[in-house]
Amino acid sequence: MPQKQDKVNMKNELNPEDRERVHATFEHGTNGFSEEDMEKLKAERETAERKSTHLGEQIESFRLTWNLLQDYWSGDYKAIPWRLAASIGFAVTYLVSPLDIIPDFLPLLGFTDDAAVFALVISSFHSELDTYKEWKKNQPK
Repeated sequence: MPQKQDKVNMKNELNPEDRERVHATFEHGTNGFSEEDMEKLKAERETAERKSTHLGEQIESFRLTWNLLQDYWSGDYKAIPWRLAASIGFAVTYLVSPLDIIPDFLPLLGFTDDAAVFALVISSFHSELDTYKEWKKNQPK
């Protein structure tokens, strides 16, 4: 039975070289991400949400981090270090960009690297993200 082309399963899709490149890209992108980049990202909401549907198992990671960015932008939640905001911003920018390690137009693999970047954000900042989830849960709806 053929796999769906638009979903990503992160368990065994990236080879070790690609994983290393994704990690290096994530570090470089996060370190170079600026307030100006963050401002540009705000205009990419529709593209980010549309492309996030291709992230497979990392869709919830996208939703969590995207909600955090929106709360950060609005000033409702500022209890995060700039490095986390920059990491999320870079991950979303990487998602919306068609130019990345594995081009998005490639069947089956195109969004694998994008999902890997979100997995890196989650693994790098799990305690900060858990704190945000708890804060968000306690906010009036």
